Amino acid sequence: MKKVVIYTDGACSGNPGPGGYAAILMCGDVKKEISGGEKDTTNNRMELRGPIEALKLLKEKCEVEIYSDSSYVVDAFSKGWVQGWRNNGWKRKDGPLKNPELIKELYELCQYHNVKWIKVKGHADNEYNNRCDELAVQAAAKYKNGNVSENTASVRDTEYSGELFEKIIKTDTLFTGRVFKVEVSEVELPDGQRSTREIIRHNGGAAIVAIDENNNIFLVKQYRIAAGQEMLEIPAGKLEIGEDPLNCAIRELEEETGMQAGEIKHLFSMYATPGYCAEKLHIYFATGLKPGHIHRDEEEFLHVIKLPFDIAYKMVMNGQLNDAKTIAGILAAKSFM
Repeated sequence: MKKVVIYTDGACSGNPGPGGYAAILMCGDVKKEISGGEKDTTNNRMELRGPIEALKLLKEKCEVEIYSDSSYVVDAFSKGWVQGWRNNGWKRKDGPLKNPELIKELYELCQYHNVKWIKVKGHADNEYNNRCDELAVQAAAKYKNGNVSENTASVRDTEYSGELFEKIIKTDTLFTGRVFKVEVSEVELPDGQRSTREIIRHNGGAAIVAIDENNNIFLVKQYRIAAGQEMLEIPAGKLEIGEDPLNCAIRELEEETGMQAGEIKHLFSMYATPGYCAEKLHIYFATGLKPGHIHRDEEEFLHVIKLPFDIAYKMVMNGQLNDAKTIAGILAAKSFM
């Protein structure tokens, strides 16, 4: 289970008045800052909103440490007050509970994750707490200065129609290997806030759907350690720097299957996982096959599998094939069969 450290803070000018919240999420070497606010709010609402928005970003169950300088929030959860409020229908025994909808939302998020609450001293020497305070004050100032419309507080619940471009401020390379390198970039978002992007830089690759005169498709079976299983795939390989994808596809077909392409056409190019990987795949369609010479890479162990194309297509449709480039290539080639 991943361990995530979260620092949060809230700020309000007037209490009630324009307010802002902020959070810093850290997991290993990755750090992400978020902030937002409301035009007419309270300090306690912003102190609650910070951990809520941070926990919402976690895509899987995690071990979470949340650091806050708010006794109101930390004590409510670490001392078990919130459990009593829940048992009492989100009410206090001696009267109404303030911000019940936010407390309930935060409680439900904490039930999914393993959360530990830690109180820190505000405005002291904790760099992350001080940074959260800075971000929360900045967010509140946008509302105080009239730079944010009344509807911005709920902007995440409405359709967005503004600019999309993200500007890279700086990039650090964390790892460089034989196949790819890993970068972490600080970016400026369309609304002026900053965030981080984790990117795998890859030269790209080429893959080929090869069909013989009897409408058989050539596939290769190999063990993929990332998936933890053997997989059937169309022949494919990594581009060398500056290499023509067509030449790569022709080379990989012969090296992996021992077949040469008589006729070849480009089907399409695609980004398989553009959320974090820059790899661009170029998919080709080959016919007029003739025998060539197998020449596997030194660490490449695979079986050549020849199947009727219709069988391979049915395997895609019933979920037996689960490699993205292979699925896309077979579906595209169907129109030529």
